[in-house]
Amino acid sequence: MGLKNSGLIIFLIVSAVTSANTHFSLSDTTQQVTFQDTTSLSGEIDAVTVTAFRAPYNLRNTPAPVNLIVPELLQTGSALTPVEALNQVPGVLMHHGTLSTNRLTIRGIGSRTPYATNKIKAYFGEIPLTSGDGETALEDLENSAIQRVEIIKGPSSSLYGAGLGGTLLFQPKSLKNNFVQHQTTIASFDTYKNTLEAGTTTNNLDLYALGSILNSQGFRENNSTNRGNFLLHSNYSFSEKITLGALLKFTKMKGYIPSSLDSPTFQEHPEKAAANWKGIEGYEAYTKGQMGLSLNVLPGNRNKISLAGFGSFREADEPRPFNLLKENSDYLGLRGYYQKIWNTDVVKTTFTSGIELFREKYNWSTWSNDNPENALSNNSEKRAYENLFAQLELNFSDSFFLSAGTNANLTRFDYTDNFPDDGDQSGERSYKPVISPRIGANYKVSGTFSVFGNASHGFSTPSFEETLLPEGQINPDIKPESGWNLEAGIRANWNNRLQATVSYYRIYIKNLLVARRTGEDAYVGVNAGKSLHPGLEAALRWELLNPATYPSLVLSGNATIANYHFQDFVDGDNDYSGNLLPGTTRNTWLLAVNFSPVENIQMKAWHRFTGKMPVDDANSDFTESYGLTNFEAAFNKNFGSIKLELKAGVQNIFDVHHAAMLAVNAPSFGGSLPRYYYPGNPRNYFVSVLLGWRKR
Repeated sequence: MGLKNSGLIIFLIVSAVTSANTHFSLSDTTQQVTFQDTTSLSGEIDAVTVTAFRAPYNLRNTPAPVNLIVPELLQTGSALTPVEALNQVPGVLMHHGTLSTNRLTIRGIGSRTPYATNKIKAYFGEIPLTSGDGETALEDLENSAIQRVEIIKGPSSSLYGAGLGGTLLFQPKSLKNNFVQHQTTIASFDTYKNTLEAGTTTNNLDLYALGSILNSQGFRENNSTNRGNFLLHSNYSFSEKITLGALLKFTKMKGYIPSSLDSPTFQEHPEKAAANWKGIEGYEAYTKGQMGLSLNVLPGNRNKISLAGFGSFREADEPRPFNLLKENSDYLGLRGYYQKIWNTDVVKTTFTSGIELFREKYNWSTWSNDNPENALSNNSEKRAYENLFAQLELNFSDSFFLSAGTNANLTRFDYTDNFPDDGDQSGERSYKPVISPRIGANYKVSGTFSVFGNASHGFSTPSFEETLLPEGQINPDIKPESGWNLEAGIRANWNNRLQATVSYYRIYIKNLLVARRTGEDAYVGVNAGKSLHPGLEAALRWELLNPATYPSLVLSGNATIANYHFQDFVDGDNDYSGNLLPGTTRNTWLLAVNFSPVENIQMKAWHRFTGKMPVDDANSDFTESYGLTNFEAAFNKNFGSIKLELKAGVQNIFDVHHAAMLAVNAPSFGGSLPRYYYPGNPRNYFVSVLLGWRKR
């Protein structure tokens, strides 16, 4: 595998922390109806429950690689987007170009997608955030509206279908009492954000609403962002056995695009925008809505029926240097499952089986910048998939946990060329059914120590652009990427003061998709080889002083050491076998300290290190490694029913110049240098004030 710096892992194993660094109870889970509480082991860590596999597990007993992000971590830093919280999870790397340009990778999967997140599934409640061709946008999520995030790393197709890199489950906020609160955040680069939240809860109804407005000029030219969000979430109980949930989310965004820079400009003038994007004042603007209804029924006899319907629409415009892109899309879907639990003296068995249906229509056209009435292309596409899934969970005497499942997927595209001037390129593409099994086990060796293992298959279908040949015809030979994840690890908890997780994994990918550029905005996809993703992750939490008393002191951190590389990769006349995957790094680590001298004051400092990354498949150049140091302090106090929170912080304290995102495999046209680099923010500051009322 060629893992280096193993001494760093040994150091981190005595000074790091899991992502689940805050204790909370089973009642905090959202939209999960369970028959009874899971049997608790000793210590608070065993109250941390994950429901990613539809059967509740204590975090220590989960037979799969699952990480948890709780509200306190979501509010770390300025919390304008979920980027900072996601970047504190081992194995996860969030490339952050602007407030509206990000790329999430998990264990190196998705690193070669040019400008967006792909090959990773995401859900907000029961609503998919992933489009029909596998692309996921996370920038519009409001941290305040999220109860927690469960991250399944690696293939998880047995319940969620196409998602070679993993699945992110964002649980909407749940309520415990009536409240209303307003938060104002002021930050560097003329950044202002106002968030208003309110909730009410009765015997039968929980209702939560959020509205937010974000405005930022950014530190670069042509970098301003304006975004408004509205969210409404409710749960109504018809009886103890029947509940109905509703979710409505609406976003309006306009973000100017500074784009990436070549190396000399990145080094000398990172505040500059790419000349062609600045010249046209390019931006992306869209209006987007998502909605869903979920019905949970407990008919008795340890049965559960869950049914969710969801839909979405999106209208977008993007003036670009080469043309004007107009898009509109909408989708409808249905997800339902049946669950049955059997209990005996020897084993507790949970069986889940269901289906997910998805239908999307996507229209896009391009227009001349010189003459907005002159159409250059006009296309429409229908995307559809069906997932059939089944999963079995076995709990043997609360010591041995076995999970096994499978998913059958059928995906197809139907493309219509509405611009016949250059010939009709219409066509259909239907992929062969993909069967993806998964099996995982966890064994509790003692009250403080457990081991787990996991083997899972996953796949990702090509985006529609990757299915087209350069002339525009459907490519009949392109196949989905597919792969296996093999993993083994240990979890430990010593007196609830020191908690540890260490795991080793290997992901084997075949039919690797190559997005080969044929022009400034043109790609063609080919299956060009195999990649191997071996890695070692370690995470610990060490409570030096009890966080339930004051003063309290907690040291935390995690590390990933990996070697994601092409195992067999030939692109045309170039043989890249053995090269590192662009946009990935061998080393990332995080160290943090949380200190509360008294009850109402909290201070946190953290340092996140990212190693050097290759910028292209040829590994012709690498970014510099960098470490970002951050600090924040907060004051929280309740004055009767009134809540006051003051928070201030500084990010990138030492003003480190770094590349926060890469445009991997960026082309060079007309003798110009390729533009690989998105500069990260220099030193910046934020202050927030939250004032609220809660019923006592």
